[in-house]
Amino acid sequence: MRSWKLIVALTLALATVAVACDGDGAAPLDETPVETPVETPAGTPAGTPAVVTPVEGSPITILRTPVVCVPVEPEPSTSTIDLAQALPTGKIAFVSFRDEYEGAPNREIYLISSDGSGPINLTRNSCADDEPDVSPDGTKIAWFSDRDGDAEIHVMNADGSDVTQLTTDGGAVSPRWSPDGEHIAYARGGTIMMMNADGSDPVIVLPGQPEPDVENLCETGGFPGGWSPDGSRIVYYAASITTGIAHVCTVTLDGQVETVVAEPPVYNVEPVWSPDGERIAFRSIRDENHDVYVVELADGSERRLTETAALDIEPDWSPDGEWIVFGSSRDAIATDIYIMRSDGSDVRRLTEHPAKDSYPTWSP
Repeated sequence: MRSWKLIVALTLALATVAVACDGDGAAPLDETPVETPVETPAGTPAGTPAVVTPVEGSPITILRTPVVCVPVEPEPSTSTIDLAQALPTGKIAFVSFRDEYEGAPNREIYLISSDGSGPINLTRNSCADDEPDVSPDGTKIAWFSDRDGDAEIHVMNADGSDVTQLTTDGGAVSPRWSPDGEHIAYARGGTIMMMNADGSDPVIVLPGQPEPDVENLCETGGFPGGWSPDGSRIVYYAASITTGIAHVCTVTLDGQVETVVAEPPVYNVEPVWSPDGERIAFRSIRDENHDVYVVELADGSERRLTETAALDIEPDWSPDGEWIVFGSSRDAIATDIYIMRSDGSDVRRLTEHPAKDSYPTWSP
């Protein structure tokens, strides 16, 4: 489960309804929530948590404690892809739990070629580095980290250099680049935000709300999955913790909401727009199983792309729209990174490691 998300957002709806297991695919989300830390005011007794409200209109509190990051040594992995095969181009950034710190899995960002060569470790410290998103020109990666004591959006060069923190108010997750690379959408306390690529001028696109009425679920904020190719809309998902239902939605930059996937009334999350603007891929829990689906925006028809008993999650499109990268536990207990053609055929495994690899995003 996107542990930081669940804590900074709506407490969060997703803790009980998202991927909680890496194996049988029948449970909600796939990570363990971690307390989100922050500095306490001067004079506060030791051990007393501070409480902050991330955004007006998002009454979510966050607990913070001091955090010190230390270096972590990377671990290698292998791939099952035959380099002689015809393959898509580009690189894929993802999160791996392979690099342990003090005996516990630690989130780090890696970059791997779509032919399975690599991967290269980009972040190396004991703090969490999560949810990478590659800029449209492939030169930058935005992600969130708790390295300053709370979840904040950071950006770095695609080789891991020149790390810059963009947000400072806490609880910032799910960064997504706009198609022109000029803006970054993100979530804070369930509120959908947007800022310039340098972190300036943050604005609220859609305020987060308390536990919603399912009929108006998309009106209550959520977590960005990406942008429409023309940059006019942001696709996101909105979830209800009491019902276990999540909808795929879009919102214009001035806050006009549209529901894309609400039926069947199940958990529909992790949406991402296709490069041609005609489809949205997403994960759905149906028949007690996590699979990748695609919805055609022209008529609302849906197609299931994965049909295994394993966890198939977190899809993202290749730049040409011909392939989809995703996380899957089909060959192991933990998830690895896979690619498949956009119709669900020709599945290939990119990473092979005992630890969890997840949250892939495709780069040019």
